[in-house]
Amino acid sequence: MAGQKIDTLKLENQLCFPLYAAARKITAAYTPLLKPLEMTYTQYIVFLVLWEKDDIS
Repeated sequence: MAGQKIDTLKLENQLCFPLYAAARKITAAYTPLLKPLEMTYTQYIVFLVLWEKDDIS
């Protein structure tokens, strides 16, 4: 049982790491597109939310 517990803690068995790596790749893909606008990916996401929700300022 102790061996099984250790296996679940291995990085290759964690869902969080592939999600983190995918998010970094998405951010890297958007960075050159947003650079001329002087926006970060996070700023872009916030901009999209504000654009969709007209009553948010």
